[in-house]
Amino acid sequence: MLAACTALAAGCTGSGAPDNDKDKGRAPLARIATNPLDNAVAVGLHTPVRVAASGGMLTRVRVTDPTGHALTGSLNPARTTWTATGALVPAEVYSVQAQAVNRDGKSSQTSRTFSTTQPSKALNTDVMPREGAEVGVAMPIAVRFSAAVRNRAAVEKRLQVKTSRPVVGAWHWISPSEIHYRPKTYWPAHTRVTLSADLDKVNAGADVWGTANLTRNFEIGNSVVTKVDLVDHHARTYIDGKLERTIAVTGGKPGWETRQGTKVIIDKQTDYVFTNEMIGVPESYSLLSQYAIRVTVSGEFLHTAEWSTGSQGNSNVSHGCVGMNLEDSDWLFHHTRIGDPVEVHNPAGPRMELTNGYGDWNLSWTQWKAGSALG
Repeated sequence: MLAACTALAAGCTGSGAPDNDKDKGRAPLARIATNPLDNAVAVGLHTPVRVAASGGMLTRVRVTDPTGHALTGSLNPARTTWTATGALVPAEVYSVQAQAVNRDGKSSQTSRTFSTTQPSKALNTDVMPREGAEVGVAMPIAVRFSAAVRNRAAVEKRLQVKTSRPVVGAWHWISPSEIHYRPKTYWPAHTRVTLSADLDKVNAGADVWGTANLTRNFEIGNSVVTKVDLVDHHARTYIDGKLERTIAVTGGKPGWETRQGTKVIIDKQTDYVFTNEMIGVPESYSLLSQYAIRVTVSGEFLHTAEWSTGSQGNSNVSHGCVGMNLEDSDWLFHHTRIGDPVEVHNPAGPRMELTNGYGDWNLSWTQWKAGSALG
């Protein structure tokens, strides 16, 4: 225990008057000792930080980082020992300022420094959309972490979203290592968005620490919403609220029903080859699709399907994708972007999953907000 300087290691240093003060009938100045010792380096984050006075009482203790942020702590009833209650952060230099008085009311003070170790585990981040991207009105902000986050509230507080137009939005933890932000309704078209992730020195829990700050700027494009109705076998695309094209389509046949719900375009490719091995069906095929728009991780696309034009507009014959002719798929490919919503009406199909791509819009606003760690 660090109750007094003499209780510390032999290397302890303090301040006070020389012993010959006793010969003059005066009490020696109080001595002040610290743990960690002065100029200590690579101090562990769980090291107890204490300041102790011998021959007097502590009147002031302040332990601060370079920004002036003070480490919290408390004194014992005798006011001889101050113990930190706040947590140290990694790779930081701390200054210790302490003052004490002896029984004659004479004061003594000391100034010390120590530095903490590097974090044992760094919390790295990957963010979508990318810097400078133009995305659709349904695109969430997705922040993926390199490790599970236990102190979710502490991390979430460091994520700030600013927009050029008024937006009501919220964060939702998709998993322990992924959090998304979406508005209550689709983003207003042409909104500029800035994400500030000030994660440097944030404690994510289990000795995982943020080590850097990040800023991401992107813009929302115009509103392009495609509504797919697999009951009447047509897709309708609305641009800025106006119906621009009606497309005859086919969807998933019995046993392979297309998912019901709102999906978000996550990728677009030309000359995409579909094979039976991709989905594990016994019949052998290899089909070239000139235009393919992916909406789920599991493999649902809106794509060119020249082989099923006879069924488009009247029946569902696919393995779950939404197929259309070459002309319509060409038009749709060139009028959509990553982040545009695709709303599928298919009562016979399973519900779109939250994590099968961006299933964020299939939760009600109340359900979405409940996924925040901040309440």
